Formats: sequence, structure tokens, C-alpha cells
Amino acid sequence: MRPILIDARPLQGDSASRGIGTYLRGLIEGMTEIGFAPQVGVLLGRGAAAPRELAAAGVRVTARVPRLERRAQVLADPLLVASALRHHPARLYHAVEQGQPRRAPIPVVVTVHDLIPLLLPGYSWRSRLLRRPGMRLLRRADALIVPSRATAADCARLAGVDPGRVHVVPHGLSPQYRPAEPALIEATLARLGLRRPYLLGVGTFEPRKGLPHLVAVTRRLRRDHDLDLVVAGRQGLFGPAVRAELAVLGGHARELGFVATADLVALYGGAAAFVFPSAYEGFGLPLLEAMGCGAVAVGFANSSLPEVAGDAAVLVPDGDEETLVAALDRLLSNPGEAARRRRLGLERAAEFSWAGAARATVAVYEATLGETLLGG
Repeated sequence: MRPILIDARPLQGDSASRGIGTYLRGLIEGMTEIGFAPQVGVLLGRGAAAPRELAAAGVRVTARVPRLERRAQVLADPLLVASALRHHPARLYHAVEQGQPRRAPIPVVVTVHDLIPLLLPGYSWRSRLLRRPGMRLLRRADALIVPSRATAADCARLAGVDPGRVHVVPHGLSPQYRPAEPALIEATLARLGLRRPYLLGVGTFEPRKGLPHLVAVTRRLRRDHDLDLVVAGRQGLFGPAVRAELAVLGGHARELGFVATADLVALYGGAAAFVFPSAYEGFGLPLLEAMGCGAVAVGFANSSLPEVAGDAAVLVPDGDEETLVAALDRLLSNPGEAARRRRLGLERAAEFSWAGAARATVAVYEATLGETLLGG
């Protein structure tokens, strides 16, 4: 039987440690859980080993294309992927990070995580130019999968995609993101040298992630609360700017760099609050992860974040630093309210699973193909 072909190349490069890598791993885990993995094949780049996650899930590598420098890859992919689909028959092709063919002999489904470079200032004209071919191709896709209603609206408005072909499938949450035992949290914080209460920021702090807000809020709160700011995540090219920003707090800021999932879970659980002052998110996985680990989550009410947070996280008007400080001050001063928010966050996070996301994704395949792929 011809497979459903998923582009898994993001697991071979830098995207593996970003949100798209989390999405792909979660989707494949979910498809394994619901028994759909045997129907899946993946497209990979030549000259690189298959990611271990695929072998563990029993997913076949059924097609490969040349690996090129990133900008060249984006420009060549419409032809390279089209050729792969002609030579390696599949029932349907699912692109997850551009990688859409110019023309295809089979139906094409595309996941659009966000259109942030086209929405916010600060992105280079080259970055936007590279996305134009993919934006035009989106109109040819048989169906689009997006993680939020906010991204669905962006696709219709910016790419001119028929809203009837856009399907909202929220991301899931891995079972790893659950409250850690208090003793484990204590031991992890001691090992990392975190001895005072702390606000936690997670991610690669490119400009839209709002590190200046985090620093300013921490400075304000330190007038009445003895706490630090802890930043976790691989910063890459943004490292020097992040360190310069954190230097304002002197000895009350820590940049941990990349941390393993187990340590991140403990960091979420041990934080006085997780603060997410991002300017825009296609979904906002760190917010969901924080709630799943029992953290009090606070951020700005923009883009997809109200959809993810529900009534559990504390979201303040977008960009309103004054209100963000006030909200955190109330939570730090009121343990009962903080405990209530932790409980609400756990309940909200329990509504998201990768098995559920996988079922919804397969339902999009079925609607596109007009046939049943997954038994009851």
C-alpha cells in the first residue's frame, strides 16, 4: 500500500531543537499511539542518518531529496519534492516546513505553524522574500493544517487561502511535561545553583520573545520580592544580545542555555512564575508545557495565546508592562491565588495530547482523500 508521506527533514537540522521539531516528534508519537504509523512514510534529506525517533516509531523512510544550503533549499524544494513524489508513489504528501511541490500527482496537505516574519517588524527583506514562493504555493494545497484560529486567520488574510480549506489542529503536550516530584525539583535547582525564588523564561530569545520585558519586570518586582530571572534555551546567534540584556540584573539573572527535558520540567515546577511576554505566537508550546508542569503562567494576550491559555494562565493586555508587573506582584503576594492558577493550568493542559492531534490530522487526510484511513 502506498504510504502517507510526511516531510520529516526538520528532524535532521537546526529545526529539530525548535518548535517544529517538537511538532514532528509529537505527531509521529501520536500516530504511533493511535496505530497509524504503519501507514506513514517519511521524506528525508540525502547524506544524513535517519533520526532515531523514526526508527523507534517504526516509520519507514520512503523518499529522499538532496540537502542544500537553507536558502537554496527553499528555492529548489518545489522542484525537488515534485520529482520525489513522481518517483516514489504515495497516497498523500504532508509538508510541515515549506517543502511544498510546485505540482503534485497526489493531494498535498501543508502545516503552517505561523506567518510571523510577514506580520512583525524586524525581519529582513531576504527572510520575507524567501517565503514568497511558499506563500503563493499555499493556495494550491488541497488542505492546510494550522495550530490555532489566529494562524488560520493569518493564512486567509496574508496568503489568500480559502478559509474552507484551513483546519485548526492544536498541538499536543508530551506526557513528559507533568509535575515533577518536589524532591526532584529541589535537587535539580540545587544542582543548577538556583537558591532564590525565580521567574522563568524559556526559548530562543529573538527580539519578538520579549526579553526586555522580562528584565524590566524582574527589576520592578525586586523592589518588593527577593527573586531572580532564569532563562533556559539554546540562544545561538542571539546569545550576545541575551547576555547583554541580562547583565542589567547583575547577579540576579542566570542564562542556563539548553537544558534537558527532565531539567526543564523541574525548572517549570520550581518557578515562582513562568513569564511569556512574546509579541506573537502561532501556538506557544512553552505556555502549554509550563501549565502541564504545574507552573503559574503569565503573559500577553495576543495572537494564539488566549486560545492555548483558556482561563488558566494570567494574560494581560498586549505589551502592557505595567499590568504585567501588577499581575505578577499579586501572584507572588497571594499563595492561594497562585495555587488556584496552578490547578487550573494542570486542568487546561490535560485537554491537549499528541494522540488527539494525530487523530485530527488523520481526519484531514481522510477528508482530503475522501476515504477512511483509521478504523474506529
